[in-house]
Formats: sequence, structure tokens, C-alpha cells
Amino acid sequence: MTTYKTHLQVLSQHCDATGIVHFSRYAEMAETVVELWFDEAIDLSYAQMHGRENAAVLMVKAEMEFPAASRLGDHLVWRLSVRRLGQSSLDLSLVASSDGEKRGEMLVTLVFSQSGVIRPRPWPDAMRARVEDYVDGAPA
Repeated sequence: MTTYKTHLQVLSQHCDATGIVHFSRYAEMAETVVELWFDEAIDLSYAQMHGRENAAVLMVKAEMEFPAASRLGDHLVWRLSVRRLGQSSLDLSLVASSDGEKRGEMLVTLVFSQSGVIRPRPWPDAMRARVEDYVDGAPA
């Protein structure tokens, strides 16, 4: 099993007036991490999916916990692994930490769909094979 890892700095756009990350901004950062994972690790960017593949990846469920606050300027290390890979969906685990302290933990479900039509479709074989490298085997 491979874990995807990337870094995001907390910017002012992520924070409320006190300089603390607002929970909804974690969801946006998580979406950024997922998009980077598809582009860098799965080798199929959202631009390619929406273009030549006529497809989209939709986040249909998210569970989030925030054990500690993140502040303006913090550098978050995000780790992504696949908990479950289905025919047209997958469950991801995303964990954000800073200086070894867990800041956020999310479980999200994504569905592969035809672009413009919310109808699940199977993961393409080449994409599925790359995603399988990130399956952690933990129960979803």
C-alpha cells in the first residue's frame, strides 16, 4: 500500500477573522488534495477527465473531525489512502497534520460519473489499477 502525501500552507483564504482555519475550508483543502492525487499519482488530471474522458469525480459523502486548530501560516502535511475501491466509487482517508500534531481527519466517498450527468460509471481499467496501489486494506 502506498500513501499519497502532499503539503499545503494555511493561507488567509482558509481562515476566519481570528486566523484559525474554518472547518469548511478543510473540505476545500481536502478537495485540493484529492485533485492533486489524481493528477500526480493516478496520472489523470481533472482537466483530462472533464475533457477527453467526459467524466467527473464527485464527492458524495464526507465525515470530518478536527482534534486541534490550524492557524494562518501553518504547513499541513496531508496523507491520503484508499479505504475501499468499488466498481464506481471509492472511500478515502485524508489526514492533515502539522509538526506531528493531527489537525484534521476526513473520510470521504467519491463517485466516478459521466460529466454533466450524475450517473455512476465504472472506473476505467487503467485508472483502477493505479488506485489499487493506494488501497490500505482497512475496513471502510
